Amino acid sequence: MKFLLTLTLVCILSITAKAQDDTQARKDSLRNRIAVTEGVEKLNAYELLTTIYYMEAGDDLKMDTLLALYKEFDAEALRQEKYKTQGLIRYNIIGAHRNRDNYDEIFKLVPDYLEYLAKHEAWQTYYAIYMTSLLTYLDIGEYDKAVGGAQQMYNEAKKQDHDNGKGMSLYILSVAYGFMNRFEEQEKYMRECIETIKNENYLLWLTAQAYFKLCSVLITLERYDEVSLQLQEFEKINYRYEEASKSKQTVSWINLWNAYMQLYMKTGDYDNAEIYCNKLDSISAGTFVNFQIYSIRSQINYERKQYTKALEMADKALELSGGNSLYMKETQELIIKILCAQKGMNNVFDLVQKTIILHDSIRNTDFNAQLDELRTVYEVDKITAEKEQNRIEKERNRNYFLFALGGCVLLAITLSIWIYYNRTIVQKNKSLYRQIKEHDRLAEELKQMTGDDNPKTLPGDRQQRQLVARFSDFLLSERNFVNSDISLDNLISELATNRTYFFEAVKTVTDKTPSDFIHELQLEEAKQMLETRFDLNIEIIAESCGFNSRITFYRLFRERYHITPKEYRKIARNNI
Repeated sequence: MKFLLTLTLVCILSITAKAQDDTQARKDSLRNRIAVTEGVEKLNAYELLTTIYYMEAGDDLKMDTLLALYKEFDAEALRQEKYKTQGLIRYNIIGAHRNRDNYDEIFKLVPDYLEYLAKHEAWQTYYAIYMTSLLTYLDIGEYDKAVGGAQQMYNEAKKQDHDNGKGMSLYILSVAYGFMNRFEEQEKYMRECIETIKNENYLLWLTAQAYFKLCSVLITLERYDEVSLQLQEFEKINYRYEEASKSKQTVSWINLWNAYMQLYMKTGDYDNAEIYCNKLDSISAGTFVNFQIYSIRSQINYERKQYTKALEMADKALELSGGNSLYMKETQELIIKILCAQKGMNNVFDLVQKTIILHDSIRNTDFNAQLDELRTVYEVDKITAEKEQNRIEKERNRNYFLFALGGCVLLAITLSIWIYYNRTIVQKNKSLYRQIKEHDRLAEELKQMTGDDNPKTLPGDRQQRQLVARFSDFLLSERNFVNSDISLDNLISELATNRTYFFEAVKTVTDKTPSDFIHELQLEEAKQMLETRFDLNIEIIAESCGFNSRITFYRLFRERYHITPKEYRKIARNNI
């Protein structure tokens, strides 16, 4: 038996070594071709070589090699004046930096790339790079820039009648709605994206991605029969994509299998979900897919009540999150869920979930308003486009009366939209007020249930917690936190510590700077006074809470509660 195990291990190692040798031989052969060939053949050799490194670029060394090859490839394409090829190279460079989370490098390169590609009218890759930069803003949570960029991109594409740019801006809009959990709108705009681009062979790569996103949102909406139909269409697109590109499209197949894995997981078919986990495990699928595999395996073990194994898989998923806030949040919620199940505290997890969701909804209300504004642009443009098409088709038969009537209808629609969005602003503010009050209630309830007022439950070591407790007691004693003349240096001296240790302790225990901690107390006090002291004007309240500047007070209040003090007081007065 030992002999058989040893023989098996030797065979596996031999196969692995042979595969590595074959890959290295291909690299060497392509490097030789690059050295001795010219023209299109040389560019083709560069393309094949960079593709091999792109699939292997899981570590920093290979990524550095890949980026160096792209630099050589780009210089050769420029020498041959192959501007479209340059566009593809630069799109892949941006993609490589995104895979490596080099966000600053992306934002540094994109403006010059876009200007260069627009100059040479390489519009296909122009919009692809534009879209990738907006997706990067979504990755890091800068939703305003993503939505604003999508609107600008849509307007550019509309002006030049570029369906690819319109389709990509629809894709961004759909993804943005997904970030806000507005799944019906996410589905609508992803379907419109697919309809806009699916007949163009050069956009099959994006069509495949759009089908993956559409299947994912349908799974979220629990419309599983529709998912099965869309997966069949997705598979057809993958075959078309491979036929058009004359190459294997591994990423698209990974996405298809990933969608099947999600579907089986949601329908409780854990055996089939594991089959697709194993299928994805068998190839180099990349960090994101590996993160999803471990996350799915953790959920499967959770459903089977194998909590120890579920925690092990969740910890591995957390390692693969790469610091991505969205992935980390999903995994941390999963870990909390498993731990609560282990200790029979599912009611605590449900309350934590409600608090997190409500906190996110407060943060996202403004962003939702921006999305609705962008959606209005699309809807108005759509109406205008339909009217323009009708005008062209019926131009010979249309008289001045009907033309004027059409203008009136469009004006009425525009006026209705304007009235609707004015009402939306009022509703948004009322919704924010209710969410803030509900968040306060849930936070208090969670504190009582879990005993979060016990210092031992806070982060940091005992000395750090004691120091922060003394700092907090001083601020709350006689409302010292409203004293605008507080000197942190004097306070640090009174607490018998040094500045570095004090700042580090406050940051560790509260995840805030001392100034932010004081501002939080001041803002909470101001919020209470805005709700109860209607005899005082806002400037007096700001000053009595420690704010010397009205502008600073308004800015900090809006940053924390996403509503102005004036709007908050108005709604609070009406709710008495």
